[in-house]
Amino acid sequence: MIKLLVSVILKILVLLLLLKKIVLANNLLIDENDKLFIKTSNSGFISHKNFMSQNSYNFNYIEDNSKARAGDYFQKFELRDGDCFSDDNWSDCDNDRQRIELSSEPNQTISGKQCYGYSIKLPHSFTDIRKVSTTLGQIHQKGGPSGKANSLPSFPPLIQIDARKGNLYLNWHKLSGSKNDVKDESKYYKLKSLKSMKGVWTDISICLDFKNERIDAWVNGENKVKILEPPIFFEPKSIYFKHGIYQSFISAYKLLKGETPTQIVYYDEVRRGNSIEEVDSNVNPNLKFVD
Repeated sequence: MIKLLVSVILKILVLLLLLKKIVLANNLLIDENDKLFIKTSNSGFISHKNFMSQNSYNFNYIEDNSKARAGDYFQKFELRDGDCFSDDNWSDCDNDRQRIELSSEPNQTISGKQCYGYSIKLPHSFTDIRKVSTTLGQIHQKGGPSGKANSLPSFPPLIQIDARKGNLYLNWHKLSGSKNDVKDESKYYKLKSLKSMKGVWTDISICLDFKNERIDAWVNGENKVKILEPPIFFEPKSIYFKHGIYQSFISAYKLLKGETPTQIVYYDEVRRGNSIEEVDSNVNPNLKFVD
């Protein structure tokens, strides 16, 4: 009887361990550390993972081919006032930030041409937040320089796609100074008005050309930004793509208005490659959809 009971308990424990990687929707999983991640096909990525925590409403992988940019699934991010989380090395709560973001794997090397593409849709209720930087996609650095921003610790990315002052901008971080005391100058390039992005999908693509020292960005297949300068001034170990909703220096708004408004953003077709043809279906209509 005892042996039978032990056997049953062991089977239950094994089942519970397996359930730690339950599929919540197609390719959406929770790992053994309760971290959310998704796996997609035809994307150039292995996975997209949230290394911080999240609330149940912060992310949803939705099956609806009538509303997706392409294929059957798309991603919904929702960020509410107070949604700050942390990991082993960083706390958004302690550093005047809020976010729900997924980091993509694998990372990319600082060589050749590295390109990223994704589709984004804003609901009609979306509003940018005065005095707050809202990032909707970024190319970040692993092992990059560090410094201060608004007297708080900062590890600047290379590129952020920012919703601010009624428009979507490519924010190129032109870095100088020293690696441990970096000077970060944001260079803004308008991509599209936020009003024109509500209720429709907008395709964003970015290529960092390390060999030919230039940065290009496309909106719906149109080459909107051409920066004929080296993308990078301090060479990190690698770069990687993040997407979701990331708000910086929220206290500037909260001191004036109180709670930050809820923001919802939809994503689809998140890709990487070594040319614009590998990441942008407007340039290359033969690309297979990402699911």
